[in-house]
Parts: sequence; structure tokens; C-alpha cells
Amino acid sequence: MARSRSAPGVPFLPDWLYALLFPQPATGLDDFGRILIQAMVEHRILVDVTHMSAQAIDDTLALLDEVDPQRAVPLIAGHSACKMDGPQYNISDAHIKAIAGRRGVVGLIACEHWMGKGLKKPKTFSDTVDIVCRHIDRIHQAAGSDEVAAIGSDQDGFIKPTLPGLETPEGYTQLETALVDRYGAKTAERICSGNALRVLEYWRGRP
Repeated sequence: MARSRSAPGVPFLPDWLYALLFPQPATGLDDFGRILIQAMVEHRILVDVTHMSAQAIDDTLALLDEVDPQRAVPLIAGHSACKMDGPQYNISDAHIKAIAGRRGVVGLIACEHWMGKGLKKPKTFSDTVDIVCRHIDRIHQAAGSDEVAAIGSDQDGFIKPTLPGLETPEGYTQLETALVDRYGAKTAERICSGNALRVLEYWRGRP
């Protein structure tokens, strides 16, 4: 039984072909998916909407509002990118705003396909910084805050081709330096670690 309707998540397959090869259920979350999310909240497991379709994200948000009307429980997109008229895998401004409403984060993936779709093909690390910052700025605009953008590389996932310079964890030291130059030390620290750590520490000290 499907847990949720998935967004196309294979970089070398266009959305239409993914849908043909992997038919999706009509609903966003099925009954078992709802049970799983309720159990995750109960057992203090973060809910990650990466790979969910827009409909599944909407269903997840509605369910969280039922079980947590105070919107205290954070929600994340652990390795994603801003839609910007791009693939279905990428996350919309409305969903970024909803994640911000739950004090969650959107972690930016290091995959060229998701981050660079519709943009000039990146060839240098400088090109990578420009693309990452384009997505950071879009998250800041949609969320109305600098507390939502984060780094969610998916380094151990299927991210080939990787954004130039981010092929290994070593590249993130250089990225942090570039973000300090672009946004200042305080905001860069939030993007590189602070925002994600705040979410991960949410349950600390809670009953």
C-alpha cells in the first residue's frame, strides 16, 4: 500500500516519464500514511516532505494541523530546492511558507538537476555559489525569514551530476566562506548549521 503520492525523483527521467513508469495513487496520503505521520509525531520523529507530491504535502500539513493545532512540531524538506518553474520534485513558495510557519527548514540539495533546472549550466564553484544563493534568496522571500534555509546536500544519495565544488564534504567549507561573504557571518551560520540544529533540538527537554 502506498504511504504517499511521490513527486518524480529520478534526475534523468522527465516528470512525464516518471509518472508513466511509476504510477501514483490518486490521493496524497493514504490511511496508512496518515497513521505513520501521527506515530512519527507521537514518537518524536521529524516529518520530512522531500519526495512528496504537492498533494501529499498538502495532506501532511492538514494532518499536522489536526494533531498539532498550535503548530509547535517542526516540518522539514531535508534535501530539496525551490520550484522556480522547475520539476515537480522541487518545493513551491506556498509550501516553503508553510514549513516556515512550523519553524522548520528547507535543506538545499547539491544535485545540479534539481538546483540548476532552467538556469545556465554551472561549470565552476562560483556558478554553484550563485545557484545556491538564488535558492536561499527565494526561501528567504517566501518564508519572510532567514531561519528556514539550510544545507541538505543528500551527499550519500543520487545527486550526480553534483554542483561543481560540492562533490565531497570538503566543498562545504568553501561554501560557508562564500555565504559569509554574501550574507554576513550571522546569517551564514544559520544557513550552514544553526537553522537545522534548532529543528533537531526541538524535542530536547519536551515531555
